[in-house]
Amino acid sequence: MALKVAVIGGGISGLAAAYRLGGLRHHVTLLEGEDFLGGLGTTFPWRGGHLERFYHCILPGDHALLRLIHELGLGGELLWKRTGMGFMYQRRIHPLNGALDLLRFSPLTFYERLRMGLMGLRARIAGLDPGLDQVTAAEWVKAQAGERVFEILWRPLLEAKIGDRYPGLPALWLSSRMSREKNTAPEVKGCLVRGYRSLIDAFEHGLRERGAEIRLRTRVAAIERDGEGMALRFADGRTGSFDLVVATSPLPQFQRMTRSLGLDPALADLGLDYQGVVSAVFLMEQPLTSHYWMPVVDSGATCQGVIEMSNLVPPGRSAGLRVVYLVNYTHRDGALFAKSDDELLALYRSDLARLFPGAGGRVVDQFVFRAPFVEPIWTLNYRALCPPTTAIPGRLYLACTAQVYPRVNSWNSCCEVVEGMMPALAAETAVVWPPEPATSA
Repeated sequence: MALKVAVIGGGISGLAAAYRLGGLRHHVTLLEGEDFLGGLGTTFPWRGGHLERFYHCILPGDHALLRLIHELGLGGELLWKRTGMGFMYQRRIHPLNGALDLLRFSPLTFYERLRMGLMGLRARIAGLDPGLDQVTAAEWVKAQAGERVFEILWRPLLEAKIGDRYPGLPALWLSSRMSREKNTAPEVKGCLVRGYRSLIDAFEHGLRERGAEIRLRTRVAAIERDGEGMALRFADGRTGSFDLVVATSPLPQFQRMTRSLGLDPALADLGLDYQGVVSAVFLMEQPLTSHYWMPVVDSGATCQGVIEMSNLVPPGRSAGLRVVYLVNYTHRDGALFAKSDDELLALYRSDLARLFPGAGGRVVDQFVFRAPFVEPIWTLNYRALCPPTTAIPGRLYLACTAQVYPRVNSWNSCCEVVEGMMPALAAETAVVWPPEPATSA
């Protein structure tokens, strides 16, 4: 039986959920509060094309995302490239792309470099050991590599990602991240030749082909019961009735929308906060480095990382100019997030001049973007707290970043959450999953 389904959120989770539900022949309405689709993967227009607001890449092990890319007909546009990682410490750049680079990493002693190598090896072998969920990342790093290694290298990196909440971050998250991102040296990363805009457009085309309705600038204020179904109350006062609702909003927003439903307190009262992000995008005449990604530590800069996307993406997308991101993960209530665009650009232009003498004069164009809910701030024992995808069987489902743990928050892990939701949703709505292939007469 075809159901009237609402999917809240037009980021990757919402796009993937709407696409999968449309494939089950449900009548899908995708609701997005902004005037664009794609969430954190969205783009901005530039010189007749599009560039990403925030940096993204695809890894060879991103199977859930890659399946969707191929299903949407974009498999032939995947581009794979070996990329490098650098590490800037006290304004000096150190390559970190394998055992030899680690052995030459002069900020650490030789013995500390060996311990760091063993720590990485253990992460690859036992990156998802459940016992690491009960140990903080700080304790684990200190036990594996020593106090000094933690202070020089890992504490600044954890603070850059999580801020002053890093002491409660579980080691399981860090170990999982190390296991995912360092499987080869140098690393192999991927992108789409025409960028994420081509994937977002392919989703939109695929949804419309499946009969889905897409409503932009439509904010949901509340999710309520409506007899045997569900009702949505929109910010403009309108309402809508649906048989089934799938919410993909960040957990705090979902909890606000569902206050009246009396959901299980383990979900309704789960305290999970998020870091936001501030991202400056510079179009430059010349490269800064040969590295794709480079943390910036103890170098007197505002930015905590430099991502040189032009070491991955085709230069034609940026008219031959170099695309560089200077980023900070920062809380939405923090002082940096509150600064104006002009103030942020001035800070990041100062970083360019300080960290890469002469680079400031090679900037052709510049932009700044921010997002409030990006990186969940995980807490100890989160595996036991991680909410299920079923909120009300057969009526209300949740597929959001609060459920990616212990995986790294990425477009792929969001797609994995959606894939994990579908069997329960199908069983609870009496639908066959996966759907049987269509047969010709």
